[in-house]
Amino acid sequence: MLLRDYLRRYDVVMLVAGLGICSTALFMILSSGSAYAQTANPGQRELIREQVNPQEEDALKPWLGGDWQIGVLGGISSNPYRGADSTDLDALPMLAYDAERLHIGIDGIDAKVWKNDFASVSLIGNLRMEPFDSGDSPYLNGLKDRDMAYELGVGGSLRLWRGELQASHLFDVNDAYGGHEVDVGYYVPTDWGKANFNFGGGVTWQSKDLTDHNVGVRRNEVRSDRAFYAPDAAFIPHVDLSIIYPLTESFAVVGTSGVEFLPAEYSDSPLIDEDYVLSGGIVLVYTF
Repeated sequence: MLLRDYLRRYDVVMLVAGLGICSTALFMILSSGSAYAQTANPGQRELIREQVNPQEEDALKPWLGGDWQIGVLGGISSNPYRGADSTDLDALPMLAYDAERLHIGIDGIDAKVWKNDFASVSLIGNLRMEPFDSGDSPYLNGLKDRDMAYELGVGGSLRLWRGELQASHLFDVNDAYGGHEVDVGYYVPTDWGKANFNFGGGVTWQSKDLTDHNVGVRRNEVRSDRAFYAPDAAFIPHVDLSIIYPLTESFAVVGTSGVEFLPAEYSDSPLIDEDYVLSGGIVLVYTF
């Protein structure tokens, strides 16, 4: 009994320490990242986590009976901002704790408050990077730097036909942009030998506060070559593909790719000179 209590306290200490480490990594490493260098959207991340580290149901330890994951993430994406470099490159270490109902990592937080064999509901957390830096190009000079946003919300999944319907609703909690975002996607997993493929897509809805945060031009930012621009809320369709290939029982390689089709609310902005964003990423992850 004493040994069991000790192990339980040890799990809690390790979990709290892991949360602190992951939070520190988010602040220190991601603070210079790009909003368009994402390894995957929220729906993809949920499927990838389930396939990289499938968890057996444990009624005694649904939260604390998990594994640790370390690795490296790399990403590349096209940059739609006028005058900026055509591509963004990012690389950072990966650290996460992954249990049946709880995931805490650099890629976000997911706590499943309800689940069965077909569906789940989660409380989720996310870090949204600054969409641009005013020093990215001469054309962006004079724009006020946007803040990093800390987001909380709810997510859900539902097994439907051959695939899985994923949805998330995130709110800005530190008033970086004062709005919210909804994403709905459908993904079909397919096995090919040892590899797992997830193909699908969906649509993201952003409130006008978020679109203004990303591509708006405020009154005090107007120049002779940069007009005032206040966009409305926007729907952004996206198509996504991910591949998970296990090299060993504990080591896996994850590849992601996707394209976002920017609507008129984005492409009409004087800050934007593209109507799509291409992205890709690779993750090397070791589970122990």
